[in-house]
Amino acid sequence: MRINKIYLEASFISFLIHASIILYLLGYFYFEAKERSILSRPIEVNLVFKDEVPIKSNTNQIQEIKTEESKERNQISQDIVPEKSISFDSLIPSTSFEDLLREDSLISQESEQSQVELFSSLIIQSLQSAWRKPINIQDGLICDLRITINKNGRIINVNLIKSSGNIRFDNSALMAVQRTETFNFFNSIPYNIYLSNFKNIVITFNPS
Repeated sequence: MRINKIYLEASFISFLIHASIILYLLGYFYFEAKERSILSRPIEVNLVFKDEVPIKSNTNQIQEIKTEESKERNQISQDIVPEKSISFDSLIPSTSFEDLLREDSLISQESEQSQVELFSSLIIQSLQSAWRKPINIQDGLICDLRITINKNGRIINVNLIKSSGNIRFDNSALMAVQRTETFNFFNSIPYNIYLSNFKNIVITFNPS
């Protein structure tokens, strides 16, 4: 009888312990701490709104892009110019540079074709003056040269595009162009005439 009483007391104590553990795990003994305010006194807050910046219309940007594209197309069209063919037959005989330039100033009101013929003659006369005829070559040889000239009259490129059949004559023609180097009268050529007639020229080289 004494043993049964002890066993009951132990079972009851064990029950209390397990019940306490279960209640603890279920949060029965948890007491939420009283919330405390972080700020001891209120702070005055003002909201500032920025004015919306109006979005600019893309119309101006599109117009600028179109303008730049049109400028590029105009520039390309200016760079692509036809070649002008010049022959020694256009040489005006026994006329000095000074006389020709003086004549050019007098005929400034005349047609563009007259100015083209005048400056073509000056180019041929400059090349003929710079040409040194090779020894022991036949007469009547002809070769074609392509020459590129900038607006200041400086020769920036020369190529033989049709040979005379005589390499010494061809080389003498190329050397004449190299000796000339610059046509000092190009500043007198109007820019539109330079672009259309004298930027790229083909010389039929047949000096007498």
